[in-house]
Amino acid sequence: MNIVNLQVQRIVIHQIHQRDEDGKKVTPSRGTEFIRFDAEAMNTFKSRFINAIGAESKAVPMSIVNQESTDLPPMVDMLSECGDEDFISLSYDVANKLADAQQRKNLQGGIVVVFGGLYGATPKKFVGIMKAEIHSAYGKKVDDLTSEITLKYIEEALLTPATKLYKTAAFFEKSTTPEGDDLNSKWDVLVSDSQISQAEGKAAALYFYSSFLGCGYPETCARTTKQFYDATCEFLNDIDVSEEKRNDLHNALVSYLKHENSDVVNPLEFSSRYFDVETRDSYSEFLEDKEIPNTAFTKDIEFISGKLKTRKLSFSKDVKLIAPSQVFKELVDIQSINVNDAGEAVKWTKIIVKDEIVAQE
Repeated sequence: MNIVNLQVQRIVIHQIHQRDEDGKKVTPSRGTEFIRFDAEAMNTFKSRFINAIGAESKAVPMSIVNQESTDLPPMVDMLSECGDEDFISLSYDVANKLADAQQRKNLQGGIVVVFGGLYGATPKKFVGIMKAEIHSAYGKKVDDLTSEITLKYIEEALLTPATKLYKTAAFFEKSTTPEGDDLNSKWDVLVSDSQISQAEGKAAALYFYSSFLGCGYPETCARTTKQFYDATCEFLNDIDVSEEKRNDLHNALVSYLKHENSDVVNPLEFSSRYFDVETRDSYSEFLEDKEIPNTAFTKDIEFISGKLKTRKLSFSKDVKLIAPSQVFKELVDIQSINVNDAGEAVKWTKIIVKDEIVAQE
């Protein structure tokens, strides 16, 4: 999602703690005041949020599943509308809900940042939630007299370059008028989990996006993944490259979707990995013309699993070569032949199969 004209108007920070030795919840430490960043700190904060959730991030869209009054999405809806005192109180309910969702004893505590404001050329509301690691600043967290989480601590623990924003969620108000009581018609939801997407290939930890946020993967992920695959195949077949290069790119597409340990498809990442700069621009425009997002989305290969199992080459005279995709990648070499032995221009293909013939029909 391309986030422009971001205006963060209210920020409240609480802290949740790791469960005790018996696995019991430890009551979160409550922030009682809005955090007031100076201009430089605010720009850093907004930049970190956009890097975690914006167009070039690995954040993925989610659908709102749980919509009862005690679930988080209705809390977000109230946070976007309420006054300052209620915002502080509701944001603490958010921290408590995250502490409840972290059932396992080994899950770390951290800072919970709840913030809201406006975004877009025609301003619309948004609500953001971050969980950040706390480093060694833990001992400086709370003022002994006021119990307030200090701004100095927040700047050290949240804005330093080394700090990881483990988990980030954002609810962006849609430009269309909501239909009925379904919050999906009012909010677009994006979720980012740096721990998971980099280490285990999942889009987000289950307890975070489901138990805490009350969200789930959109039902359209399989359709979007198929559209991405079909459009990319079409693009690869049309670009001006050698057949050897075209074969390598098709192999790369299959590997990217089938074999990489990730629940996310990111067209920008794919193009930066395999295309030169000029081709990247053409590819991005091609996807836009096909109405396929250039931003990350959740991978679901249900509709293309059969296509990813095999690679197939078809020639004009009804010659076909079919092999399992991994075997094709490892054992089949393709070369273009543009001139025959007589010096005549031709469009031939030389195929080398690094294996012996075991049967013919």
